[in-house]
Amino acid sequence: MDSNVVRVDILGQEYVMKTSADPKYIQDVAKYVNEKMNEIKESGIDSSSQQLKISVLACMNITAELFDVRSKSHNFISKVENQALKISEYIDKKGDSINQ
Repeated sequence: MDSNVVRVDILGQEYVMKTSADPKYIQDVAKYVNEKMNEIKESGIDSSSQQLKISVLACMNITAELFDVRSKSHNFISKVENQALKISEYIDKKGDSINQ
């Protein structure tokens, strides 16, 4: 797998990454992180002395979003599995009544 060198900017700092991922994807991820960090910065935290705090709070916000999406995904998958089971049971019952 080929490696790409990708340069991204987050809160005015450049980060260089070597990755096998699509550079556009990495830049989109960095853009999202930068937006989240700027939201926190704009809420009143002084970035010159609190960059670590901004980073930690952004990580907490992004992780909360991830957990929410995982939970919704798990609930959706459970509902689909339950519906598939009901359909399968219905088909089995209809097949049994036809075979009798």
